[in-house]
Amino acid sequence: MKPQVRARFTGHKGPVYALVQGPRPGTFLSGSGDGHVVLWDLQRPDHGELLVNVGQPVFSLHINTAAERLYIGADSGSLHVIDLRDRKEIQLLQHQHKGLYAIQQLPHDRLVCAGGDGTLAVYQLGDRLMHLRTIPLIEGKLRGFAVHGSGTLLAVACGDGTVRVLDTEHFNERQTLQAHEGGALSVAFHPTKPVLVSGGKDGHLRLWHAEDDWREVVALPAHKSSIYRIAFNAEGTICATASRDKSAKCWAADTFAPLARLDRPVGGHSHSVNALLWSGEALITGGDDRTVLAWS
Repeated sequence: MKPQVRARFTGHKGPVYALVQGPRPGTFLSGSGDGHVVLWDLQRPDHGELLVNVGQPVFSLHINTAAERLYIGADSGSLHVIDLRDRKEIQLLQHQHKGLYAIQQLPHDRLVCAGGDGTLAVYQLGDRLMHLRTIPLIEGKLRGFAVHGSGTLLAVACGDGTVRVLDTEHFNERQTLQAHEGGALSVAFHPTKPVLVSGGKDGHLRLWHAEDDWREVVALPAHKSSIYRIAFNAEGTICATASRDKSAKCWAADTFAPLARLDRPVGGHSHSVNALLWSGEALITGGDDRTVLAWS
């Protein structure tokens, strides 16, 4: 597998921390430390369109295309709700602090947000977002989410080194995994196997068997530094990882054998890789070098 940069997207004035699918096929959104959320078209990399400026670093994005809403998590812990039709902020919520690192939609039209203050905020979706509860989980940061294919389990990557598995109905803790020294940063459920994949500051990928008491089945020294994102392609055949070691990597999803290293020698990022997004067969990466790359 030979990686090749298909397109380069420039214009942000701060690190790129978040990527999400756009409102139309072939488009995506990027969120940056410059406070901007920009709309891009894969076929027109030279034309980025400013969607909104929230005035502070953007750490997370979630789009609800059907409702034409964009949810933005920012550095202060604020949650910004954007109407995509008018491209205007229609709601601002502040139930968390110290950064909002992940946003995830759950069954029964609920939204959860991971806070840098160690809390999980739960909202009810609707014309207006309604705050339901805020749940304290740890003293440190909550950094990443993954929802099981059944919709019944939520895995949370925690700054205290644990991965906590909660039920999505009442948010009771089903399992606590002692996962990564220094902190857990990213999680993803395998799309075709009963496996949870986690990444952390130790540079390791760890695989946990979800149907066998969550036992650890693989510990892979995948990167030389923190693993910020884990994402499977739509077919479930490739797992991509993004790291502070300035590289993204692709792994065979069935064996986790290495397939490709996306780094500076092949046209990759010059600094930390912070964000990942699969768009069809293209892998999109964003980094501290203020650029977004589309790979084929």
